[in-house]
Amino acid sequence: MGRRQTAERELKDLKKRDTELDNLFERIYEDNMSGKIGDERFSKLSASYETEQSEITSRINALQEELDKKISKTMTLDMFIAKVRKYTKAKKLTQRMLNELVDYIEVYHAEKIDGVRTQKLRIHYNCVGSIEIPDILPLPAPEVLIQTRKGVVLTYSQSQNVINF
Repeated sequence: MGRRQTAERELKDLKKRDTELDNLFERIYEDNMSGKIGDERFSKLSASYETEQSEITSRINALQEELDKKISKTMTLDMFIAKVRKYTKAKKLTQRMLNELVDYIEVYHAEKIDGVRTQKLRIHYNCVGSIEIPDILPLPAPEVLIQTRKGVVLTYSQSQNVINF
């Protein structure tokens, strides 16, 4: 069961208990009025129920806020994906694309590491924040050799991106 489902279940259970406490309080009030329980017992029970209900109310509010944030985050992620899909076939980066997709860019100081000058950038996208892309070396692409007709051989290597005749 996911974290969201667990929170939803807990919220449902807490609301059910809150309703039960309302009913219990109503019953002990009626029992006190009819003389079935004394005033002292009524005071102890009502204080206990009120304390529990106060704790439940604050937990309900916290869970509801957490669930609302998760729903909002899901909606914003869906909105970001929809925006990105609009630009999947774009040939160049435009001002409009930047304004729609990027919230802001952090530029860090340049450093010289092993004789190579590097500078770190962190892009914060609208709706989803910054995305950390792990440094994974790409898998080597196989070289493709095609023989089309006698005497003509095409070689395509992804690392070179050149077609040889």
